[in-house]
Amino acid sequence: MTNTKMTNRVALTIAVDAIGDSNPEAVAKLEKMIEQLDKKNASPKKMTAQQEKNEVLRAIIVDFLGAHADESFTVSDLLKAIPELEGDSNQHVSALMRAIVLAGNAEKFSEKRKTYFRAIA
Repeated sequence: MTNTKMTNRVALTIAVDAIGDSNPEAVAKLEKMIEQLDKKNASPKKMTAQQEKNEVLRAIIVDFLGAHADESFTVSDLLKAIPELEGDSNQHVSALMRAIVLAGNAEKFSEKRKTYFRAIA
């Protein structure tokens, strides 16, 4: 037996198979529930306003790092150098940089207990 997760869809399908032809009304109801689950899972998830803003900021940071590929920056340096980040916090920019590094658009390294970021060559 495979190690699959018991989802609502799987449970409803098993119930439909178990009931079979003995109760067509229950089968119809369960099949409608399966159809609703499929419809819900098929629709794309809409990003929140903050997620959209973060997406734009990440693109701006990646473009900036690409334009300055021969330089390395701390989070504080990025806050000072990029006008769109003015008024933002170090923690927020650090989180944006973590996502950029995980996406493979920049690299992170430490030197004398300071963390620097640079574009990947």
